[in-house]
Amino acid sequence: MNYLNNARTETRTWSSALTLFPVFAAAFCLMVFYTPQVQAQDWQLVWSDEFEGDELNLDNWEYQTGTGANYGLINWGNNELQFYTDREENLYLQNGMLHIRAIEEDFNGRNFTSARIRSINKADFTYGRFEARAKLPAGQGFWPAIWLLPTDNVYGVWPRSGEIDIMEGKGHEPDRVYGSIHYGPEWPNNRYSTGTYTLPAGSDSFHDEFHVFAIEWVPGAIRFYVNDQLYKITTPSHISPYNWPFDQRFHLLLNLAVGGNFSGNPDSTTEFPQELIIDYIRVYEDPELVSIGDDIEAPSEFTLKQNYPNPFNPTTQIEYNIPEATEVRLEVFNMMGQQVATLVNSRQSAGTHTVSFDGSELASGMYLYRLTAGSQVLTQKMTLVK
Repeated sequence: MNYLNNARTETRTWSSALTLFPVFAAAFCLMVFYTPQVQAQDWQLVWSDEFEGDELNLDNWEYQTGTGANYGLINWGNNELQFYTDREENLYLQNGMLHIRAIEEDFNGRNFTSARIRSINKADFTYGRFEARAKLPAGQGFWPAIWLLPTDNVYGVWPRSGEIDIMEGKGHEPDRVYGSIHYGPEWPNNRYSTGTYTLPAGSDSFHDEFHVFAIEWVPGAIRFYVNDQLYKITTPSHISPYNWPFDQRFHLLLNLAVGGNFSGNPDSTTEFPQELIIDYIRVYEDPELVSIGDDIEAPSEFTLKQNYPNPFNPTTQIEYNIPEATEVRLEVFNMMGQQVATLVNSRQSAGTHTVSFDGSELASGMYLYRLTAGSQVLTQKMTLVK
């Protein structure tokens, strides 16, 4: 839930584009699809809340109320505007669903109210598949979240002990959600890794229809899904040299924030009230979890895989392998040889690395992405379709 945005796009002319003309030509002749391989798990349901009955099950959840000051988080650490309450006006169960409602009203010095609950010391888990079926609010300034925080803070205060965001939404982007992890040193030097999922054209938005948001968290990897579509994988090699804190107990949080650093504040177009509606929360575990993370042997060669999905709109994942630590540069070019983005420009450890590319500001068409790792140069093409 905590963000410090730092995005940069570069544009320059690649003067030697003609030397790669054969690569450009080949790019038009071949369409290759890559499906990421993930190890199957024997998921067994171990905990759930189906939100039946008339009241929130306090054996599973506790309320967090106020502005965050009582928890050492002024405005919940994100410049949020709401006052969280435990009133039925802001949280209630109806027809087997949990409703978290954001209201515009004067309350304890604030202009907005909503609700936030957590399962700390009531439902805590290390690894598993976490799944929620939900419908999201729409409108500028709404920030729904289904997420996980460490129960014991073994590695220190946020974000040293980690955070996993199963789903975060921005009310003004009703067809897009975000999945993230937070890690690294304390603010303002904290780090995060985010992937996005955008619904296919013609689909019902996250506001108009229920969708299923999930992660599969195993030793050494966290995989993010929407409607069982994998869109992000994170492993320890992706966040090196920082510590991988995702090997301890975490608990669930559900909330609907108003305003803040991530979503921006409400404006004249925002309509209240709005709700985060959750049909169920389910947790599955595999009795014999097998690591698919850093326990795998280092790659034996440099490889640059086909992006996934491809074609894409507007985001896609690019995965590559490097067998030894080296300086890495990952760039995107249009078919005129002009650089449109630099995705990586740093020294990286050996292993498999995944980078998200957002083509929101680019036109439809074919693009090349080029990996330079030490003396190795590899190129693939991808197709943006809007």
